[in-house]
Parts: sequence; C-alpha cells; structure tokens
Amino acid sequence: MNNLQGMGTKIAQLRRSNSMTQEELGKLLSVSAQAVSKWENSDSLPDLPLIVKIAETFNCSTDYLLGREGGLTSLIPQIRETLHKMELTDRIAFLEHMITLTEGPSSTLPVSSGGNPSLVHIHLGPAGLGLWAKDRLACIATPIFLKESVEMLRTAAAFPLNLLSDDVRLVLLILLREIDDLKPEYALDEKTLRMYLPDSIHLDQVLTECIELGFVDRVRGGYRLNFRADLTVRLLAMIHQIINQQGTMNVTVGSV
Repeated sequence: MNNLQGMGTKIAQLRRSNSMTQEELGKLLSVSAQAVSKWENSDSLPDLPLIVKIAETFNCSTDYLLGREGGLTSLIPQIRETLHKMELTDRIAFLEHMITLTEGPSSTLPVSSGGNPSLVHIHLGPAGLGLWAKDRLACIATPIFLKESVEMLRTAAAFPLNLLSDDVRLVLLILLREIDDLKPEYALDEKTLRMYLPDSIHLDQVLTECIELGFVDRVRGGYRLNFRADLTVRLLAMIHQIINQQGTMNVTVGSV
C-alpha cells in the first residue's frame, strides 16, 4: 500500500519536471485538475487505464508508477529491445540522458543540447567524463577508466602519444589533477615540479614548449594545465588506451 501511496508523489514529480500544470495534465488525461490534485496528495488513485495513459504521457513504465522495485538491471531486456528498434539519432539522444544523470539529481546539466547540434557538451568531475552533441555524439568514461588510461600513459607512450616528446608528456601528467579534486586555483611551483622530474630534463625549455603548445599556463603560484589542456590530456590518454589495449574490434562495412 505504501508503494501505491507514493504514486501521487511520482506523478507530481513527473508533471513538474515536464513543466506541466495540473490542469494541463488533466486535459491530456481527460480528467479535472482536481482529480490530478487528489492523486498527488494521495487522497485517491487513478484507475488502471489512466495509470497506463500517465506512463505513456511521461514516457515511464507502469512499474515505476506502481512502486515496483526491480532495480535497473531488470530493465535491461526492455532497454535492449527498445534500442534495437530506435533510429541511431534516437539512441544517441537516449545516451545523452544517461550522461546527464551520472552526476546525480543535483546536476544542472541540460538533458539535450539546443542551438547548433554540432556543439559538444562536456562534463568532467568525480563522476567521470561525459561528452555529447545532440543526435551526433555520446561518450561516457568512468573515473576508473580515466585513471587506468592516465596510469598506462605514465608507463609508456605508443601511437598517438609518441607525437609528444617524453619530457613534455611527463610534465603534463605531473600537472594533471586528480579527477575528484579539480580545484580551479591548483598550481605547482617550479621547485615542486623539479622534485618529480629527473635531473636530465631541462625544465625551463620543456615548460616553454608546453606553454607554446597551449597546454600550460603560468599563474600565480606556479604552473597549471588550463581546462582545455586538462581535457585534451585525458582524451589523449583514453585514445591511447583504446588503441593500444583493445579487447575486440568490430568494423561494419556499409550503411547502418
């Protein structure tokens, strides 16, 4: 019974998240605003046909409205079947929603990108790295994968990271902050940098090269990677990991 009483709260949350008034929802369901208000206050419950219609209106399952707790894993067969029927752009749009949820309910990230569809939206933080462009791109990297990629890069660099000199790569990795500690004022002074580097490296020359390449900014307190450089290093580490640590690779020839 408690699960059914919670239905009113869910209906109210769904209605508000869709910027809909009780009257507007009532019109869609052919009921009065007073009926919607009673549902949301748990004074009454919609009948079964209306529950189905509410689920269709808000694109959720009746199980969700009824409070059936099966866990996300129980939804995988349905998600797999539905994704198989969707157009590619709709699949990417679905993944956009998943990316925006990685930061939890407090996230202020847009669910989908407006304006130019080629604009890439970026989220970097303790939840990992998310990239998406409306109907065009969706990519999620967990903190564990990002950490593994960077650690591999510290050990050795193969294509395409061999395009950078070993000295530049080493300095960039030292300046790269932990993903759960992305403080904007972070900087390392030259003395601290030298402690992490072998004596054979000419730090002044390497820092000059890093600055000219656009990776490093000289700020009060020392040197740091700017945001674009931080993102670039992580993306390059991901590409390095993907190319050089392949499990399987499937290439489809022809149209999708």
